[in-house]
Amino acid sequence: MDEVKKLFKEKNYVINTNILKNIKSLNITLDEFLLLLFFINEENVLDLDRINLSLGYSEEEILNIYSELLTKGLIEVKVSKIDGKVNETLSLDMFYDKLVLSIKNENTLENSDIYTKFEKEFGRPIAPIEVDMINKWIQSGISEETIESALKEAIINGTPYMKYIDRIIYEWTKKKRNNRNEEEDYQELFDYNWLGDNDE
Repeated sequence: MDEVKKLFKEKNYVINTNILKNIKSLNITLDEFLLLLFFINEENVLDLDRINLSLGYSEEEILNIYSELLTKGLIEVKVSKIDGKVNETLSLDMFYDKLVLSIKNENTLENSDIYTKFEKEFGRPIAPIEVDMINKWIQSGISEETIESALKEAIINGTPYMKYIDRIIYEWTKKKRNNRNEEEDYQELFDYNWLGDNDE
């Protein structure tokens, strides 16, 4: 009996507490969470035998859960070719991206409207890295009004790129502080050659 109890006390898997705090926002089932936990801790391939050994699901159950994760856009299969051999691996990037997006309205400054305005101007949902950029501007003391104005300026100029918007904010902030003879304390988030780079 004691030996069996020891088996239950063993700590084989680990999970990031940030995932635990935000996983409920994804509306996934316990089975789906456990399979994700397997992929996080074990390996990024669909190994039916290992999953059965680790989680106790039948092959049919595994495939059904796996299919649900694909349908919900939480995992994706990436195909690569190495030495003429095709390999398929699972990527959890979409899972992590959805977690990031789920907390974008829970940032400490709670500026949810600004994200909506970016999505409206860009004509698409903004990516997690873009959410992070906006948060960094705000945390640097840039007002929401300034960010919106820089966004509009970029759209008018036909250059709807975060790097370009960052440059506008930097120039405006620099000019404002120079006019007040104050020491400049805002630094561009991007460091690159502006004349040779127009990527997002």
